[in-house]
Amino acid sequence: MLTVYKTLQEKLQEVSFDTLDSLEKGVWVKLTNPTTEEIQQMSASANIPDYFFRFAIDEDDCPRIILAKNCILAIIHVPIFYGTDRYETSPLSIILTPELTVTISDDLIQILPDNNASNRFSFDTAKRTQFFFQILYHADTVFLKSIRHIRKRTDEIELHLRKSTNNQEVFQLLDLEKGLTYFTAALRGNVIVAETILRMRSDPQMRYLLQMHEEDEDVLESVIIENKRALELAQTYSEILSNMMDAFSSVINNNLNHIMKFLASVTILLAIPTMLSSFWSMSLVVPWQGTAAGFWIVLLLALITSGAVGLLLRKKGMF
Repeated sequence: MLTVYKTLQEKLQEVSFDTLDSLEKGVWVKLTNPTTEEIQQMSASANIPDYFFRFAIDEDDCPRIILAKNCILAIIHVPIFYGTDRYETSPLSIILTPELTVTISDDLIQILPDNNASNRFSFDTAKRTQFFFQILYHADTVFLKSIRHIRKRTDEIELHLRKSTNNQEVFQLLDLEKGLTYFTAALRGNVIVAETILRMRSDPQMRYLLQMHEEDEDVLESVIIENKRALELAQTYSEILSNMMDAFSSVINNNLNHIMKFLASVTILLAIPTMLSSFWSMSLVVPWQGTAAGFWIVLLLALITSGAVGLLLRKKGMF
């Protein structure tokens, strides 16, 4: 799907177009799960090399910067939430041409926030470089938001896991840890992309590809700071989750051992009356045989013996 946006009256608005050749300068072309026809049309109308799109639609491609004569392709990874504590990452490709900003992504990726008023920056598609950095900044904020959600879910699972005797909560922690592993790998690649852009700024031969003003540099610095912050948090919480899984595996085993110990104690207590009643049910001459009080004496003896054994087991910590 191909959608075109432009900043009008300080707001991002979708604009209509007849053909791709008639696109205005300074618009944002959003390609979501593009078809082969849309890619060919975009490549021809915006003079974008074909190999840019081959890299852009490759789901297994790592974050990188690719340069052409008048174009820049930046590939970063952003988090995707699939529900039931499953997090993964997916590539977001951004192509900068002298006139357009083109993004290629999966349909689950939110490239920019919904509400401009709640954001630190105002989005202006005409300022290509700044708009490009704002997309990178939003990707970092999505990482941070996802990491905070993982931390919250970890605390919730921990409360249930303290008394658990099954592996459900451990599997939930495993999914969260797997998501943080994906985040760590993606953020490391995104850091490389940000550092490459930083080197381009200091290289006079590449400045024409990415022209930056002072306010653009401020946004880029924010991108680098948030990127490294998200990476540190992802690594920290990944280590915490790994240690928690080891600890709670032992907790589950201990909880199960307590249950087995309790059941063994109950078995011992039930075995005593059974043993005594078996003695007095044998076809032999036994005390109180044939007397009316014999049943109550045996019952009382069984209760007293079971009570004494129960107190002994309780003293030993079996209950």
